[in-house]
Amino acid sequence: MIVSSFNVRGLGGVLKRSRIRQLVHINKIEFLAIQETKLEVISESLCYSLWGSSDCDWVFLPSEGRSGGILSIWRKSQNSLVFSFVGDGFVGVCLEWGVLKSICFVINVYSKCDISSKRRLWNNLLNCKRGLGVGRWCVVGDFNA
Repeated sequence: MIVSSFNVRGLGGVLKRSRIRQLVHINKIEFLAIQETKLEVISESLCYSLWGSSDCDWVFLPSEGRSGGILSIWRKSQNSLVFSFVGDGFVGVCLEWGVLKSICFVINVYSKCDISSKRRLWNNLLNCKRGLGVGRWCVVGDFNA
């Protein structure tokens, strides 16, 4: 699985979106984790544009005003979404990945800077891991560390 993570500091620009699409295509990325979208709404057309085709699925956590926002996009033809889950500072998906349909959890993190928020984030992620069952885990993102 080829996973890539970017803190884009806003997805408003056409040039930035074009560059992301180019990176997805050239590097054959299968899962794209984006932090700091600064968008309250994510449209189907935006995701298709970033991915370069309609062969994608996604989940997101909207920004709070002009800060934050998390978007995870993955190749739909190579896996199936089992479920998604969202918490303060993260978006997670459980996927049946590849030909063998391995269970994989991919967590996209955008951590706040203060230590109490970081502790809360990691406690929430540990609780998710304990409660969601067996599978491979991949945690990516901007940890502000």
